Amino acid sequence: SQQVALKKAGRNFKGLCPFHEEKTPSFIVSAERQIFKCFGCSEGGDVYSWLMKREGMEFGEALRFLAQKAGVELKDFRPSGDQKIKEKLLEVNHLAAEFYHYLLTQHSLGKPALEYLLKRGITKDSIRLFKLGYSVNQWQGLTDYLTKKKGYKLSELEQAGLAIKGNGGRYYDRFRGRIMFPLFDHRGRVVGFAGRVLDPEAKEAKYINSPETVLYHKSLILYGLEITK
Repeated sequence: SQQVALKKAGRNFKGLCPFHEEKTPSFIVSAERQIFKCFGCSEGGDVYSWLMKREGMEFGEALRFLAQKAGVELKDFRPSGDQKIKEKLLEVNHLAAEFYHYLLTQHSLGKPALEYLLKRGITKDSIRLFKLGYSVNQWQGLTDYLTKKKGYKLSELEQAGLAIKGNGGRYYDRFRGRIMFPLFDHRGRVVGFAGRVLDPEAKEAKYINSPETVLYHKSLILYGLEITK
C-alpha cells in the first residue's frame, strides 16, 4: 500500500495494477494468503517477488530489507558474491559523497566552490538536501582518503568509477576540481556522481559522469527522484 492505493474488497484488497495501465482495478492483494495477483496482466507473487519486480532487488536484498522493517535479525544469511560487491561499492560511494560534501561545506579548500554556488542562487538548504560536494583539484585526494584512512582497495574504487588506473599502473581520482552532484537511486543510495568543472579556463569537459558500473546505469536514474518520490 506504499506504492498502490488499495481498497477493501471483501476478504481482499483491490487497486490499479502497477505493472500495466488499466482504468478498472484488477490487482488483488490477499492478506490471508500473503500474495498479490493481477487478473489483467497475470503478474503475481509474494512480498519478496513484489520487491524483486518493483524495486529491482535480488532475493537476499529483499529478505534483509523486510527483516529490517519487521525488526527480525538474520543470523545465518550469506549474501551472494555479486551482492557483496554491490554492498561494498555502495559503502565506497556513500563515503565519497560524505567526503565531497564535507569539503564543500566545512573545509577551506571548498570555499571557492561554495561561494560560486551561493552566487548562482543555490541555497545552503539545497546544498544540504541534494548533498552537493566538491572534489579537490588533486590527483589522489579521494583515493588517499578511501584507501589510507578507510581501508578500501584501489580496485574497489575503480569498480565504483571513482578512480582510474593510469598507463603506469598508478590510480588517480576521476573527479578533480569539480562541484559534485551525487546520483541517487530511487531508494536513496548513492550509485554514481556527476561533476561540473569549477575553473572556467579548464580544458577538460565541463561535465563528466560516473561510467556505467554494477550500480550506476544512466538510463535508470532520474535526478532528484529519491527526494520527490
